[in-house]
Order: sequence, then C-alpha cells, then structure tokens
Amino acid sequence: MYTKEEAKEAKIQFWDGFKRYSKEKGRKMTSWVLRGTQIKEVQLKFDLNENGAFVILQFDSKLESKRHSVYERFEKYKPVIMETCGADLKWEKDYFIEGFKEVGMIYYHLKGASIYNKEDWNSYYEFMFAKMTILEEAFLDVKEVVL
Repeated sequence: MYTKEEAKEAKIQFWDGFKRYSKEKGRKMTSWVLRGTQIKEVQLKFDLNENGAFVILQFDSKLESKRHSVYERFEKYKPVIMETCGADLKWEKDYFIEGFKEVGMIYYHLKGASIYNKEDWNSYYEFMFAKMTILEEAFLDVKEVVL
C-alpha cells in the first residue's frame, strides 16, 4: 500500500515521463487536440488509474440528453472511426466514472496497467501515444460533419 504522498509522487513522475516520451516522438503535450476540440461537450483524454490505462474521446454534459445527442452524432460515423481506429476501440454511451459522474466514451483500454509498475511505464507510454495518435486522427476526420 502506498501513502497519499507516494501515490502523488508516482503520478507526477509518470506524467512527466510521458511528456518527455511524447516530445522525443515529436509531439509536445500542448500539440495534442485534447480539450481544444471546438465541441464544448467533447474532450480527448489520457488516464491511468486502478482500472488500467485509457485513451479516451469523452462526451460530457450536465444534461444527459445533450451528452447522448453528441455521442449519437459520433456514433453515426462509427464505421469511419472504426476503420481508422481498429476493432479494439470500445464504445459506451453511458460510462460511470466511479465516485464521480456518468459520461459517454469512445476509448482504448490497456487492462492491468498500474502507475506503480514503473518498469512497465515505457510500454504504457507507447500504448497511450500510439492510440491517441489514431483516435485524434479519427476525431479530426469526422469533427467537421458532427459540429
């Protein structure tokens, strides 16, 4: 078991390492679309938590009807997105973020990933970088038609 401080330090080290990894691969963290999607309810996100590593296209709104509406606009282009992203991309209209809220998600998931497995961080970086590159490309391909 890790103390709160140890957990915080591990997170800081992991994300600093990912920033360096991305820069070495030619992408500064500020160059990813992430929150700059130009669609209020949509963000691209990275996450590493107790459930694994995630690369996410997230749909978020206080109004469930609005969240579902935006998700469904993307769902219309599922064949196009899947062609770019591959079969391991998951789709969930209603995904509950434990202890937080419900969102819609299109995402990649690497099960078993843990922030405390420092020897595996490089493989997590590879997964996150590769999958975000693909997911961002798919998002940009359909963004204009779902606006």
